[in-house]
Amino acid sequence: MSSYQPIDDSQSWSSHDVLFGGSTDQERMIEQGAGAVVLVFVSLTLLFSIINTHKSGAHLMLGFIITGFALCLGHLLRAWRQGDLDPKFKYFILAQTVLLTLLCIIANIYFWQ
Repeated sequence: MSSYQPIDDSQSWSSHDVLFGGSTDQERMIEQGAGAVVLVFVSLTLLFSIINTHKSGAHLMLGFIITGFALCLGHLLRAWRQGDLDPKFKYFILAQTVLLTLLCIIANIYFWQ
C-alpha cells in the first residue's frame, strides 16, 4: 500500500502563509486594491491597443498577450487562495504582479508614441 496522505483543509498551505502577511480585513482590502489597480492597467492597455490598431496590428497582438498574462496571474491567485500552491509561490506572484503593471505602463507609452 502507498503512504499517501492527503492534506486536509486545516493543514492547507494558505492557512500557514497568507499572500500579503495576514488575513485581517485591512490586509484583504489592500490585496483587493492592488488587484483593482492591476485590472485597471490591463483593461486600459487592452482598450488602447484596440484604439491604436490602425497604426499597426502589433498593437492589438500586444494587448492580447498582456491580457493572457493577466489571466495566468489570476489563475495563480485563485489557486493560492484555495491553498493549492506551495508558500514559495508568494514571491513569484508578487513579482508577476509588479512586472505585469510595468509591462502595461511600457505598452501604453509604446501605443501613444
